[in-house]
Amino acid sequence: MKTRHIALLSLLWPVSSLWAQAISQPAAREAVLANLGQIGAADSAKAQAEPAKDPFDPPAADLREAAPPGREGDAGRRSDAELPALLAARVHPTGSMTLGGEPYLLFTERRQKIGDKLTIDLDGVEYVIEIVSIGTNRFRIRYNGKEAERTIK
Repeated sequence: MKTRHIALLSLLWPVSSLWAQAISQPAAREAVLANLGQIGAADSAKAQAEPAKDPFDPPAADLREAAPPGREGDAGRRSDAELPALLAARVHPTGSMTLGGEPYLLFTERRQKIGDKLTIDLDGVEYVIEIVSIGTNRFRIRYNGKEAERTIK
């Protein structure tokens, strides 16, 4: 084990002495210092790039750009009185039935009874409406205390 260390040191000794002689000369030392100065010089440093956008926390301006043009004004012009009728038009039941004396509104994969809540998407905004009444060919919904009635097509 000691022989390996001795052999390694004997091989490295001439290399280290040559390097030390090269730096000990004034011209070589100045060249090395000049190279080191260029590496750490502030004026040669690259300007930092603009920070990357965080996809999970976009700025508010990015969120406004993502909205389709012309939709913002439509949502702002709607009155509270006409909103339930627009929401009722977005509900598309396939029919109605009475089971055990209780009326149900039928959709392709589920059935809803009076008092159930539905989530309706209107122009990118989700509204939660409540089913108020169900007839044989009509149903009634409530949103924000206002009701609208629609026929089942």
